[in-house]
Amino acid sequence: MPHKMTLTGSATGPLREYDRYVAFDMREKGSPSAPKGLKKSTFISYTVFVAKKAFNKTGLTKKSIMHEKILVQGEPTLDIPIDECPGEIGIICFQITVLPNKNDKEANESNDKKEAKQEVSKAQQEVGATKQEEKQDSIS
Repeated sequence: MPHKMTLTGSATGPLREYDRYVAFDMREKGSPSAPKGLKKSTFISYTVFVAKKAFNKTGLTKKSIMHEKILVQGEPTLDIPIDECPGEIGIICFQITVLPNKNDKEANESNDKKEAKQEVSKAQQEVGATKQEEKQDSIS
């Protein structure tokens, strides 16, 4: 059965380009609370290998990869030469996605809430107007 890993975070080192793929390093920390009797996980460094075609689809650049939060899904590998894989574990990437920044997400949510409130208030005004028309019709 294949094994999958999911990493989220930013690149901790520069982007390295090879013939058919690019590689970058990430660092992940385990859960803050381990099961009773077990030690907490420490930081683990990963080297992520991504096909150039998949990497280009993300819109990331050498400069932006250090500042963007990304999600990587892939399989661990032990078959990469040590000079190409400075991380403790190599990850063959099957899917890479740029995650929205927290500030951008909050701004979008607040805009959505404002729009929803405006739509509700417009609907309430329309309902109020039709009720007034009904009252006037019943009076006359």
